[in-house]
Amino acid sequence: MAKSKSFEEFYYVKTGKNCNVKAVVDYAKNKYGDYTPFEEAMFCPECEKAELFLVRETSGRRAHLKKKPSSSHEDNCSYIYDYASRKTIQNYVKGLTNCQIQEKLNSIMHMLFKVKNQKPNILTNNNISNSKNSSSPMLIPEVRKDVIELKSLRRKSLSSWIDETDGTDLYLFYGDVKLEIVEKEKVNVDGDSYKYYLLNLWTLNKNGEWKYRTQIYRGRNKDIIDINKEYRIAMIGNLNFKWKRWQIDLINQSAIRFVDI
Repeated sequence: MAKSKSFEEFYYVKTGKNCNVKAVVDYAKNKYGDYTPFEEAMFCPECEKAELFLVRETSGRRAHLKKKPSSSHEDNCSYIYDYASRKTIQNYVKGLTNCQIQEKLNSIMHMLFKVKNQKPNILTNNNISNSKNSSSPMLIPEVRKDVIELKSLRRKSLSSWIDETDGTDLYLFYGDVKLEIVEKEKVNVDGDSYKYYLLNLWTLNKNGEWKYRTQIYRGRNKDIIDINKEYRIAMIGNLNFKWKRWQIDLINQSAIRFVDI
């Protein structure tokens, strides 16, 4: 059984949609700490069964949600599994073709964005029982001495608060964004010039304004996007705080998928 996990999002039964914990925090701030409309109405964003409660912000931690001890997740919910290590995720991705990585991300996006008619989950291209294909797409296999255990991917919404306290573990980043391609030119050691591309991401703030969020190095991959469209995006990578503004380093250049809304 996994350690008790925190939640940044929740399924709100009154709207039938997933919401960020910021909605609860902002409401409570304006109501002198009261968040009655959300009590007994916040559930696991994945299985929608386990009931959640608010853990308020302190000087040493952000506000977040936790599962009520008396409540339980569905048996196939990824939140009941331990998080996968960096090595496990790296080995898993290395074992997939580019097409299989895209299929995995597609399954994850269907779940996270609650798209109907979800395709079967792609766990691996190795010999794993098909009976496990009904599990959450957020799960991946960890193989130890011929024993297979399922582990969960960490997840992080691009609209949530992000800083160095989040560390550099591998995450599944996701959200609704606007995109822009930036073309750069560089000269290699032989004196030859070449082009590479960056993908800029914008997210919507609470005032309904699109604000620059982060940048992703795409190498020589020039993504085809429309700057006027909104996209749903999912990717596997880690936060990089070496620059003035944090960026996301992809685990693999194929480990990103976006579709227009």
